[in-house]
Formats: sequence, structure tokens, C-alpha cells
Amino acid sequence: MNQTALRIGVVLVTATALACGSDTTEPRIALEGNYTATQWVTTGSSGQTNQLSVGSTLNITLNSNGTTTGHLHVAGSPAFDADMAGTWAKSGNTVTFSQSADTFVRNMPFTVVPNGANWALVGDHTFSSPSVNVKLTLTRA
Repeated sequence: MNQTALRIGVVLVTATALACGSDTTEPRIALEGNYTATQWVTTGSSGQTNQLSVGSTLNITLNSNGTTTGHLHVAGSPAFDADMAGTWAKSGNTVTFSQSADTFVRNMPFTVVPNGANWALVGDHTFSSPSVNVKLTLTRA
């Protein structure tokens, strides 16, 4: 093989590698849509509480521009409500949220998992008290 052909081959291989980007092994996953808590359990000093069965709700929308909207309601006395407005980011199979509302949502990573034909975001984190296990299921792509 002559030097010119070798140089052309090296340039083509390099250009192809650069065009593919650095995350060629990571599948492109479209996570945008509305998510609703379908599992939400907290565990603290007084035991386990199924937050959904006591009336708590969590809905969050992941927009394609990286912003979020939604609402968190924690049942109790007193009840707690928070606006889920903020931003979201995905790195590998982890989604994180940045929001002004100080809730567990912004303080724990969520793992992207297959959920039938859609996706779910699963968070499981122990804070000083309580631990929180939540599954957000995509309800509309």
C-alpha cells in the first residue's frame, strides 16, 4: 500500500470515529414525557409508609429542552407541597434533577430502567432519616 492510500485510510478512520462521538456504546434513549410515581415507600424510625396509599403524589414532566414541571404532594399533618419546576440531566443510565424546591427528588439520583415499552426512573436513597424508594413511570412518551 502506498503512503497516500495509507494517509487517506487513517484520515477516514479518524473522521468516522470523531463523527460517532464519545458515547457510541450508549443507546439513545428518549426520556421526555410525563412521569407519575407508581411506587413510593419511605422507611424511618416509625417504620415503613406506602406514600401512595396515604395520599401522597408525585408527577414530573421531563421536557426535551432539559426543563421540568410538575408537583409533589406529601400527605400528612401538616401536608407538604412542592413545585417540581427545574431542570433534568442524564449521564449514562442516571437522571438527576436540579430544582429550587428542597425535596428528595433533587437530592438523589434516579436510574433509568426499562418498563414494558417505556421507561421508568427508580430512586432508592437513604437520607439521615428516612430512606426513600420511588419509581416514576412514564405515562406518555
